[in-house]
Amino acid sequence: MNERDDQNTLETKTILWRGICGVCPRCGQGKVLRGYITRNDECSVCHEDFTDINADDAPPWLTILITGHLLAPLLAYFVGHDLLSDTAEVTVLVSFALICVFLLLPRSKGFFIAAIWMSHKR
Repeated sequence: MNERDDQNTLETKTILWRGICGVCPRCGQGKVLRGYITRNDECSVCHEDFTDINADDAPPWLTILITGHLLAPLLAYFVGHDLLSDTAEVTVLVSFALICVFLLLPRSKGFFIAAIWMSHKR
């Protein structure tokens, strides 16, 4: 791997991390999202245009995938051990799932916006 490949890999990681953090993939300062998951049309700092970027169903898919993988071991533990009442177990599982969704969905959306932006710019 040559020096240019290392620089491109670092740039890719930086761009995707910026998306996860919800900031502009180009400048790293402006917000990609306004509100919870509504995409901004452009960066407020560098004025990069995001109107052609549609993440569509990818962010919910990734959010469900990650939440399911985090929830499965907890569910298996509750099934194997009778620690709480059924109502308490369901309450814990639903609460955990909702927290995961609320935390992951905007980050997933930012990640996919950055990935799509990066594929358009290269």
